[in-house]
Amino acid sequence: MAVGEDRRAELRATALVALLRDLDGAEVDRRGVAPVGAAAVGAVRDGTAQVYAETGGAAMLAGALLWADRHGAAALRLILDDEASDPSVTARIATRFTTPVTVFERVGASARVVDPAPDPTEVPVVADDDGLRALIEAAGLEVVVEHGVVTGELLGLEVARLVRWPAEAGGDDAVHLETGVGRFDRDATAAVRAGEAPADALRRTVAAVAPHRRPGAPGQHASLLARERWLRRAVIDDPSLAGLGGSLRPVATTTPRWSVRDAAPAAAVGVDAEGRSVVVVCSVGVDLALVPVAADTRAVEDPTARLVVVVPGRDVLPGTRRLTELVRGGAELVGVRAPWDDTDGAAQ
Repeated sequence: MAVGEDRRAELRATALVALLRDLDGAEVDRRGVAPVGAAAVGAVRDGTAQVYAETGGAAMLAGALLWADRHGAAALRLILDDEASDPSVTARIATRFTTPVTVFERVGASARVVDPAPDPTEVPVVADDDGLRALIEAAGLEVVVEHGVVTGELLGLEVARLVRWPAEAGGDDAVHLETGVGRFDRDATAAVRAGEAPADALRRTVAAVAPHRRPGAPGQHASLLARERWLRRAVIDDPSLAGLGGSLRPVATTTPRWSVRDAAPAAAVGVDAEGRSVVVVCSVGVDLALVPVAADTRAVEDPTARLVVVVPGRDVLPGTRRLTELVRGGAELVGVRAPWDDTDGAAQ
């Protein structure tokens, strides 16, 4: 039988009280335990926020930091109960903030401190071909390399990818250019148009997607996907949109996205008008993961760089601004006019 959310909240509160008793030998009044967003509860004791969360990751960390800040806590202890994610990554991202954070991993009825994961290293490209890259560029697409994958993007939307077809799976072990929006579209295209030349496939795909990937286009599927990457493309093309000069190029964040349909912060690096190194990270909507991912990416790319967080004007939210104020080394939040919508307002 499914457990209702009220009951799950009670179980989380019970778990937090028990875990704190095990950690400190101290009792916490259940009445002082409150929800911390979804799937988490917290209490403040001796100036420290104590948060127990069923899931980890950048978004959960951001929610816990904001909750601790609102309750006047000077430090945060975050206990994670999530086998699906690596708590050491959450611990590493936590070091990018001025609020002291200790991350614990729940182990049965107790919890243990988690050491921060090391900074990620560059992932080698798994499939590449200069000739196929040239085809992507000739079709008017941007070649983007992130987390070892070479893709072709149309205003931030992936419509092509270089893929090696392994011999052990029946392939020829060569690099192929696959077209389509996402894996399922690419697979369908490969099945239906197996003999189509790569250049023809690219032209057909671009012709189908381009009408929906333009300012003022109706809010259809291709227009709505990967808008944070569309925003990144706009800022790279014209850094002055975000109050920047100089030049930018796309780079991967420290947190990979799993699918073209998953929204995830998009980063760029370069120099500003004064020649100072700058890291720009873009997102759209309410994205709690934005500032933690941005701070982590800056720390890996260049800890001394200026960090600029860019969102559409209507998405300049108090919580996002407060998180930028808590970033170690500082960060700026800039609202810009969205390239797909003339109603978002100018930079703020």
